[in-house]
Amino acid sequence: MLEFNSLQNLDVNAVNSSILLREAEETRKRTIRQQVLEMHEKHMTVMHECLKPIEQQCKEEKRKWLEKKRQCDVNIILKAKEQSELDLKEHQRQLEALRLQTQRQLQVISFQGIAQYQSKFRSKYEAIVNLLMSIDKAVLMSCNEYNNKLKELIKMFEQLINKIKGGTCGGEELKTADNLCKSLAALEIGILEALKQEKEKQENIAKEQQKAQSVIAASEKEPGQDTKQESPQPIQQSQPPPPQQQQQQQSEPQYTEASAPTQPHKENPPTTASKPTNETETNQSNISSQHVSQERFEFYTKINTFYLEKVERVKVLQSDESMKKYRFDCQKSINIPVNAISAVSPQHIQDKFDKLYSFVSSQPALGRDYCILLMAKKFVGQGETTISSNPQAAFPVASVIVSLWKCIPEFGQLFLAYCFKECPFLVPYFIPQKKDQSPEEYSKVLGFRMVDGQPEKQEMYLKRQAGIARLYAAVMVTNGRKQDDGTPHPYGLENAWRWLTNMMDIAPLPFLSATLIMEILQIVGSDMWTTYGKQFVKLLMYIQHHYFAKLSDGDTGGPKARLELLLNSFLRDGQIQKPAGMLPVGFW
Repeated sequence: MLEFNSLQNLDVNAVNSSILLREAEETRKRTIRQQVLEMHEKHMTVMHECLKPIEQQCKEEKRKWLEKKRQCDVNIILKAKEQSELDLKEHQRQLEALRLQTQRQLQVISFQGIAQYQSKFRSKYEAIVNLLMSIDKAVLMSCNEYNNKLKELIKMFEQLINKIKGGTCGGEELKTADNLCKSLAALEIGILEALKQEKEKQENIAKEQQKAQSVIAASEKEPGQDTKQESPQPIQQSQPPPPQQQQQQQSEPQYTEASAPTQPHKENPPTTASKPTNETETNQSNISSQHVSQERFEFYTKINTFYLEKVERVKVLQSDESMKKYRFDCQKSINIPVNAISAVSPQHIQDKFDKLYSFVSSQPALGRDYCILLMAKKFVGQGETTISSNPQAAFPVASVIVSLWKCIPEFGQLFLAYCFKECPFLVPYFIPQKKDQSPEEYSKVLGFRMVDGQPEKQEMYLKRQAGIARLYAAVMVTNGRKQDDGTPHPYGLENAWRWLTNMMDIAPLPFLSATLIMEILQIVGSDMWTTYGKQFVKLLMYIQHHYFAKLSDGDTGGPKARLELLLNSFLRDGQIQKPAGMLPVGFW
């Protein structure tokens, strides 16, 4: 029993201990959990405290980034706006330039049209005046109405010209000029019709008078008197020349001595159809024998006529003050590339050619003629200046000339015209001095420049003429661009042969003739020897044995001596070397 009680007490104690232990464990766990929670809260608090500045910093950085982005967006918008304004201004500037260019082109076309109408009006007016001056006073009184109408039309056309000079020139003015020309043509038709009627009236009166005289003569005739009498002639009124002849006479270009190539002689080949054929042939024969071959004279006349037509055509542009800037721009666009031509590289020459060709080709019709004249004159001027001091410079310049000549044939003709104008012996022809002509006047005819009222020194004159001759000769033996190789040379070596043979037939000019022959032989001699062989050698021997006798009569200076040494060297060596500076084939 005691044991049972002991066991029972032991179990109770064990259970109580177990319960206490369990409760203690639970309490410990709760305590630990509480401590963990507190530690977690403390940790979270610490973390929040640590993260708070970082969050503030992030927010500040985000705010700054947004502000920076906004500022960048504003700058981009401002730059885009500025660029748009610049683009708009540039577009407006281009439109304005295009408008001015178009306006200038239209103005040039309008001026050209007005000039044609003005020439047509003047021609018709002069025809009417000649017509009115050719009729009798009695008939002229009946034409008083036409005369008043003519004065009215002249006044209206003068008002139109004054309006155009004021800067107003457009389609309305062209239409007005056309109407005035038509009115003037109608007036001429009216006058001709009135004169025709008046002529018929006079003829009828004359016939009546003739009948009356015949009746009187028949009634007063004595028996046996010869019945054959001379009929009275009707009154014939003087008639004006046909309109075509008037127009041909009035359309002949008027030009000054300074603006046109010098004429070979005061006599020109007769062109009047009323002269007998044999007289015409006689005059032309005299010109050929005294000055230059007929073939060469006709060639020169054709070139000179073409030049004068171009000069006359561009007068309206040259005299227009409103086109002064346009003329200056044209001169600048031509002078700069021409002055820069050299054989420094193929690309360099190609660039200068492209600038000249593209500029001239982009001009309107009248401006194109003006620019071609400028360009031809400038190239010949290079002969007088650059090439006269540096002979080797002739070949790159000549190469560009040949290339432009192939693309623009008109340029080549005008280039020749300026060569002949500045150096008449390149035609060639000799201009004899007139008896009443002063040395100063004769010097002008030969191409001397006037300095302070006196002809330039002979050394300077010969230097300029030699430079032009070098360029002229270089053109004949120089090729152009490679891409134009299939096109025939526009002014080949045969022209050098013609020139030399023609020079043998005219009287030499002291110093100049020997200088030109020497300069041209030095450049074309090698190619002529290769091309013409023995015939060219014979020509050289003829110059040496026969032409030198002509030179000796009036030329005892240095040019003749240098030419003689040159010929002796050619004939002694049996060949002529290529000139220095000549461009190789296919250079550019």
